[in-house]
Amino acid sequence: MSFCMVVDCGSVYLRDVGIHFYRIPAETDNKGKRQELNVRRRQLWIAALRRDDLTETKLKYGRICSKHFISGKPAHIKDTTNPDWVPSLNMGYQQKSATASAKKRIERYSKRLKTTE
Repeated sequence: MSFCMVVDCGSVYLRDVGIHFYRIPAETDNKGKRQELNVRRRQLWIAALRRDDLTETKLKYGRICSKHFISGKPAHIKDTTNPDWVPSLNMGYQQKSATASAKKRIERYSKRLKTTE
């Protein structure tokens, strides 16, 4: 069973109707030749995942779902200027807002600065 490799995505093949899954690009073309464009794209996809636990097996069988592409599918390999050349939506690592305790620390620090001036 295939599932999306993006952190906190949870899309699963066969369960989620209408969601398509795409393989991590290979470094070689369909003739087995290593292509520089394929290598670059693969590196960018792996960097976009931001996962430390990736192995060659996970990359070989892993998939990214259509939720992470603007148009719902990856761009053609030669269309390097297309924003869908690399997955970019809902990648699971957006900056989170400050916690309540962090906000309180900032307020205390601001008060201390005002009293010392």
